[in-house]
Amino acid sequence: MSYVLGDLLHRRFANPFLFGLFSILLIAAHAPLLRLQYFWDEAGYYVPAAFDLSAGSLIPHSTPSNAHPPLVLAWLALCWKLVGFHPAVTRCAMLLLAAFSLLGFFRLALAVSNFRVAAWATLLTAAYPVFFAQSSLAQVDLPAAGLIFWGFESYFRRRIGVAVIWFSLAALAKETAILVPLALFLWEIA
Repeated sequence: MSYVLGDLLHRRFANPFLFGLFSILLIAAHAPLLRLQYFWDEAGYYVPAAFDLSAGSLIPHSTPSNAHPPLVLAWLALCWKLVGFHPAVTRCAMLLLAAFSLLGFFRLALAVSNFRVAAWATLLTAAYPVFFAQSSLAQVDLPAAGLIFWGFESYFRRRIGVAVIWFSLAALAKETAILVPLALFLWEIA
């Protein structure tokens, strides 16, 4: 069975299929929580800042700045422009980023191990309470981690140019992600 699934993953449609599967499973698992109001840092910074962007402001002005880069905020602003401003839209938008993160994690695990290890590691990551709780929140940590997963996957497959793009996007999601390529660089020259 794992041979058939492993063969499927080498086909062109494997990534869209897995992304769709992860998206459906995450949204279904979070269905009772999709209408929860914003809380914690969501209500204090991320949602107001993203709302400012969706209203056309290039710099958030309705909340004190905390200097986070704009990638996740711009994603939320785009989703609100396309679908509407509602907590369920925000939660689903963040769950799509979580599904993309899981796909990156799966590909990373597949790059350094085998299909069985990658599948189990991805399943356990998705079920991990911290991942589950953070995956629907309008915060920048999980999307940054997901982009780092994609960067590591490209790095271990020796596609350095692609890894640079992923790590750059991770730094645009959360500024501390810049430490990852720096650490890899120092490791390479050591």
